[in-house]
Amino acid sequence: MAHPLTGGLILFGRNWVNRAQLTALCEDIKAVRPDALICVDHEGGRVQRFRTGGFTHLPPMRQLGALWMQDVPPGAPAGSAALQACKAATACGHVLGAELRACGVDLSFTPVLDWTMVRVA
Repeated sequence: MAHPLTGGLILFGRNWVNRAQLTALCEDIKAVRPDALICVDHEGGRVQRFRTGGFTHLPPMRQLGALWMQDVPPGAPAGSAALQACKAATACGHVLGAELRACGVDLSFTPVLDWTMVRVA
């Protein structure tokens, strides 16, 4: 970590035991290299590296895409499914970010688009 060409690292589920240990690990890394990026691929669903220790279970991002694509019930305002999906995505992002940041993680490789939901015309 002390090498000047090291820019950061990525954590996996095997790198931690509990939240206190994860927080201490991140603090130890920052003590050696304050400018290092501590990253994790933690996006919800089956790709959620931290599942225990009080971390919120997050849905797979494809569920947010499916929510966006839902048909609007009769009488509902146009775009209501998209608005609901945006609110759900925002809530997931806030929870994910707050929980990781509280432990000292700087960056999550969370997708902004789930390719399984892309439709090619």
